[in-house]
Amino acid sequence: MRRSPLLGTLLASLLITAACGSAATRTDQGTPVDGTAMLVLAPSAVPGVPSKTTVLTDLELAKEASIPGLASMMTSWGYAGGLERVFQGESRHLTLVISRSLLFRDFTGARSFVSFVQANSGAFFGGVVESHAMVAQGRSGWLFTLPSCACHMSNPAVAGVLDAGSGVIWLEINGPDATPALLVSLLDPADSVPATSSG
Repeated sequence: MRRSPLLGTLLASLLITAACGSAATRTDQGTPVDGTAMLVLAPSAVPGVPSKTTVLTDLELAKEASIPGLASMMTSWGYAGGLERVFQGESRHLTLVISRSLLFRDFTGARSFVSFVQANSGAFFGGVVESHAMVAQGRSGWLFTLPSCACHMSNPAVAGVLDAGSGVIWLEINGPDATPALLVSLLDPADSVPATSSG
């Protein structure tokens, strides 16, 4: 039996992907996800603040908002997996930064998720959230002004959630210098790098 060139190319691609385990993450269902397609904020973008990177499954994301059935909705939108890098520490600039890269099966799923976050921003971010449509580096989505705590030294906090093809870019910043302008600046792909859960 003769193999077609297309089948041979597909098999070679699968072998290469299997060999490069460090560049892949896995969802709960065991589906491999190419980690090189997921860009999170580079450590150099938030100097002096330690960071940790973890895998984001649909179940982890569903814990963030008290919305019944959110995990199954993520599945229906074709959620394939994601990464989260959290920067947190003492700083006169930014004290908390959450950078996420989420992958979906196609752009329709990504756009559905972004729209859902905007429609349920209070559940995702807590309290009364102000939202405005935004465009950053040609990608569209939403800018959220997050509620501040009532404490004396509370810092401003803003977030942006953008669809980028079949992916979603999510960035939250909190600290003395947190402004919408800084958020848009940090959303520049030049400030992001591929990462794995160990990076």
